[in-house]
Amino acid sequence: MSAEITLSDVAPLALGSAVLGCGGGGNPYYGMLVTRHVMAETGPVQLIDATEMPPDQIAVMPAVVGAPLVGIEKPLSIRALQSGYQAMQRSLKDRLGAFAPAEIGGAQSMIPLLQAALTGKPLLDGDTMGRAFPEIQMNTFMIYGFTPGLPIAFSNDHGLVLHIPSLPFGKTIKFGGTAPAEGKNSVALERIIRRLCVAMGGLIYGNAAVDQPSILRGLVRGSISLALAVGRAVEAARSAGSDPVAAILQAADGKQLFRGRVVDIERRFQGGQDWGTLKMDGVETDGGRRAEISFKNEYLILRVDNQAVLTVPDLIALVETQTGAPVTTEVIRPGLRVSVLGLQSTPLLRTPEALRVVGPRAFGYDMDFVPLTRS
Repeated sequence: MSAEITLSDVAPLALGSAVLGCGGGGNPYYGMLVTRHVMAETGPVQLIDATEMPPDQIAVMPAVVGAPLVGIEKPLSIRALQSGYQAMQRSLKDRLGAFAPAEIGGAQSMIPLLQAALTGKPLLDGDTMGRAFPEIQMNTFMIYGFTPGLPIAFSNDHGLVLHIPSLPFGKTIKFGGTAPAEGKNSVALERIIRRLCVAMGGLIYGNAAVDQPSILRGLVRGSISLALAVGRAVEAARSAGSDPVAAILQAADGKQLFRGRVVDIERRFQGGQDWGTLKMDGVETDGGRRAEISFKNEYLILRVDNQAVLTVPDLIALVETQTGAPVTTEVIRPGLRVSVLGLQSTPLLRTPEALRVVGPRAFGYDMDFVPLTRS
């Protein structure tokens, strides 16, 4: 299955990742510029399936931890990335086999690609969410279990902030499962990292290591390929003068849920996260209707005429109607003409076990999961 991501693929990957990121994962623009600059010198990056990584090797997931709004003021930092990577390299030595995104979001997909280009290592075709989420425990590795004791590192523009080397653990554990202790562990871990993030200015870089058994158990496979397909479809539609929104729906097997104009946006920065609600008036076939989307870094709940239409973990994507450009939560503003699209999440996020961690109640909404319907 091995393929290549070339310089010409960076822009469509950033675009498609931002669509799948549900408004979160960071704005991809700066990350795309830096990655293209690096890949112009290094050449293509190999994209591999999880089964192609040797079983004795370890994958590293580099990611930004923080609020998307802060990311506007703190663009992607190679220095911060390299500080975390060098700490991981000291711990893993020759076992570091590949990089993988922790989530599919605009900037989050650029970071592992950039690291793969800088080091000559391959990129895994998959992530731990199939979208973006605001909290660390909201991923398939923590829900379904991973091998603990592998190194982690956190860094910022000033260098290494925290490094925990390999520890002698071998038992698979869960942080976000259904047992009460697992839920408490996951929340405790999220709070510790979030406090560190806030203390460091609202944005830090994290690196986590995972072994192949954990990857085969929990990776949302094919998400990089899907993001590329979405981005390429939008670019092709623009070149042909056809409808980019229709192109996204076809590439991602989605459904248009609302078309409107943004009339109001309420947001607040709280606990290291961007919280808010955006409101829209319907246009065209949705004229006379009103919709609102609640978000916490990512779009979570879509209501049309006060009725819940779609909720997490299924994907709510907001794109500019004319161009198909994804609209992330930190740049949404009144006056934009937008289309609200619904996409199905990975089955790994739709189980009862997963819904305890990524369903509406995990975000404080007293409601059941409202999945995407085709009718």
